[in-house]
Amino acid sequence: MNYLAWSMEYKNTADELAKVIDKLKAQRASASPSVKKELDRKISKFRIYFRECMETASLLRERHSDAA
Repeated sequence: MNYLAWSMEYKNTADELAKVIDKLKAQRASASPSVKKELDRKISKFRIYFRECMETASLLRERHSDAA
């Protein structure tokens, strides 16, 4: 298995999630209070996905280092 390539895939996914989070934050700035609440929920979910991708990428990089 190529752990480094796999790690980069997770990192790329995390980067895409970060872009989504930034877009949601921009939308939130001009939203009504009820919409802000919904956007906050979405941002929270995407942050969880982002952190999971970053953690998985890190673990796979470590495994790559151990295997080398």
